[in-house]
Amino acid sequence: MAKTPDQIRAEIQAARDQFADGLRGLSSEIHPSIIKQRTVQHVKDAAVDRVAAAKGLVIDDAGVRWDRIGTVVLAVVGLLVVRAILRGIVRLVFG
Repeated sequence: MAKTPDQIRAEIQAARDQFADGLRGLSSEIHPSIIKQRTVQHVKDAAVDRVAAAKGLVIDDAGVRWDRIGTVVLAVVGLLVVRAILRGIVRLVFG
């Protein structure tokens, strides 16, 4: 059965509408401000995840894990002492 001109026009208009919707969707996906928003949100989410992971190392369900905090403090103090010693050695050698 042959299509009427009105049916053909309706099909063409439907195809145009579908094409226009696809273009609007594509442009919203590649628009610089949308990309920027997605990137900023991704960085924020990653930062929140890292903070939660770091917090989980020193705080658990029972509360603060003082043993781990003590270990970190001792490591930092040790690094500062080593740095001071190396700095002193460099000053003695190079003057």
